Amino acid sequence: MAAAPHKEVAETCFSYLQMELVELVIGSDVSSVSTVELQRASRKIEAVGFQVGQRLAERYTKDTPRFAETIDVIKFICKDFWFEIYRKQIDRLQTNNRGVFMLQDNRNRLLARCSPSLERRGNAKQVAALYARFPAGLIRGALSCFNVTASVSIEVGELPSCEFTVKVQESK
Repeated sequence: MAAAPHKEVAETCFSYLQMELVELVIGSDVSSVSTVELQRASRKIEAVGFQVGQRLAERYTKDTPRFAETIDVIKFICKDFWFEIYRKQIDRLQTNNRGVFMLQDNRNRLLARCSPSLERRGNAKQVAALYARFPAGLIRGALSCFNVTASVSIEVGELPSCEFTVKVQESK
């Protein structure tokens, strides 16, 4: 019996879905959005990414043994998980060996697609940070799938580059 074909979503469809998620949450006129509305939108977008990240991590590791160490989970996210979603690995991983990890994506595909329209808007960095909240939620959701509680913050540099800082909380 032949193996079932691997189901994939077209990259452009996935990118447009993420862009529409941001548009749905904040509306089309970004220039008139207040700081409070941006924070609310950021939480909503990350929550969607969190749920998607949990489900994808479960799906991608259903036939593999559980990871023993947090660093193994982070490596999985940087290599396999990120590749399955964005067709590339995280460009750089750094750690201070005390539960803080920096994941750098020098060419985030979503930010690369969005950057021309963002540059025309006044608050490009704030809006780009909204687009990066979804992948931050993906990371946090994947970590949660492996019982790793962490916060994920984002720093958007020169578009389309972004850096995720993962702070793992000690389990008590």
